[in-house]
Amino acid sequence: MEERYDRPRRSERNRRKRRRLRPGFVLNAVCLGIILICFCIGGVQAILAHNETKAQEEAEAAALAEQEAAAQKAEEEAAALAETEYDFTIAMMGDVNLDDTWYNMTYLVEQENGIYDCIGESLLERMQSADLFCVNSEFAFTDGGTALNGKAYTFRAQTSNISIYETMGVDLVTLANNHVYDYDAEGLTDTLATLDNAGIAHVGAGENLEEACEPYYVEFNGYTVAFVNASCAENIRYTPQATEDSAGILLCYETDTFVQVIQNAKENADFVVACVHWGTEYSYEANDTQRTTAKEYIDAGADVIVGTHSHCLQGIEHYDGKPIFYNLGTCWFNEKTLETFLLEIHFTGNAEEGNVAFTVTPAIQSGCVTRFTENDEEWNQVVDLMEAYSYDVTIASDGTVYPSDEAPISDDDGMSDETETEMETETETVTDDSSLEADALDEDMANDGTDETAAG
Repeated sequence: MEERYDRPRRSERNRRKRRRLRPGFVLNAVCLGIILICFCIGGVQAILAHNETKAQEEAEAAALAEQEAAAQKAEEEAAALAETEYDFTIAMMGDVNLDDTWYNMTYLVEQENGIYDCIGESLLERMQSADLFCVNSEFAFTDGGTALNGKAYTFRAQTSNISIYETMGVDLVTLANNHVYDYDAEGLTDTLATLDNAGIAHVGAGENLEEACEPYYVEFNGYTVAFVNASCAENIRYTPQATEDSAGILLCYETDTFVQVIQNAKENADFVVACVHWGTEYSYEANDTQRTTAKEYIDAGADVIVGTHSHCLQGIEHYDGKPIFYNLGTCWFNEKTLETFLLEIHFTGNAEEGNVAFTVTPAIQSGCVTRFTENDEEWNQVVDLMEAYSYDVTIASDGTVYPSDEAPISDDDGMSDETETEMETETETVTDDSSLEADALDEDMANDGTDETAAG
């Protein structure tokens, strides 16, 4: 009997023993669970860190690949650009007046073929065939507006006269001059609109100062040329400079603004043409202001200076290897007999190497008709006149303009040294006669309040 009751007591003891062991077991289980959780967290963190590192490496690899692709593309584009040849010509002439009451326009309306009877055929062909042809547009394109009070000569062309520019092949006009504002702000804004509607670019004027200062950019096969334009042609300033909220032109009596315009243009172009309306009308000699400020504009970044306003030719000068054409003379302006020329700037090359050549083709305006010279005598007359008022400049037999110390030696003209010397000594007489002729033609015309001896 005793043995039979011992087992239950042992079982109770065992149960009590197991109860005594349970807290430790729970603790161990908790610790094990914590360890497992930490292990899992660590594993997750490791996995996340691994994934983050992998993603970062992939992003870096992608960025590097993108950079390499961009660099390769840029290299390919540069190589392609270097292989791209450009070959284009910009042609320029001086002053044009399409005022319906002025001499040349009253002559035009009487001609059977209009402008074709006013511009020589070969000259017109060169105007039309140039990659860009530019003239100085010295009047207002408007059917309204009010003539400026007190100004002796005010020029206005009806807007339909834009067809003449289209026939001439005009692509760009300079507007910073002393006649574009002859019919007040309305006349100027009408001019801008008329040109815009015809697809003819303009520079030097605008409905506000920002527009007046804006260069005109043109690109040929990756090569960019900028045109900028300003005026300082009046003693009495009838023509206002544009402001932030009013129409006008860009003036350069004080040069700071125009210098900044040139600098900005140079930052965005390979070549800058600075067109300046300046000087004294019917004077063949550039004045001190022209010579001084021209050099300032070249220092600012201009690659060539092209002047208008005098209606007759002025000299040529090189400064820092860059040419200054002090005045192009008249393109087609009035009835006077005046020497002039077509300036052609020929660009050739590629991104690695290029060349710019300046060529003048002599012409004459006479009796409301402008044409190229027709014989050697006329050609020499114009060239001798230009060289006489130029500064160490030589014009070759093909019309190319060189600094005298860089001009090629050529006997293509067939003249002996003695003959050439005689022509040089006769130049002063020729030019003085031309000046006298211009003065005589102007005697009957009043001064309009500018430094001019006649309208223009």
